[in-house]
Amino acid sequence: MRENPAITRRSLLKGGFQARHHISSAVVVVLPARREELSRRLAEMPGVEIHAGEGSRIVVTIEGPGSGMLGETLTTISMMDGVIAANMVFEHIEVREDESK
Repeated sequence: MRENPAITRRSLLKGGFQARHHISSAVVVVLPARREELSRRLAEMPGVEIHAGEGSRIVVTIEGPGSGMLGETLTTISMMDGVIAANMVFEHIEVREDESK
């Protein structure tokens, strides 16, 4: 059985839990001639936001409920036609107390 690190024994006993939200930045290296097209496609992906683009590079953030989802999104990006590489640069985890207590 896989344990959920977002739920601790203490928070469960207190009637709440901590929700985690993961935010990652990534640099996507693309064929320069396809940068505009790929920027549009990336902007349409759920949880992906474009922050900069120049030459063959696009800087994005990816947000989601866990590292697994961020990794899946990054893999999807790296498999796009015209993408040379997609590299995660930084990951931050926001921990929020459950508001339903």
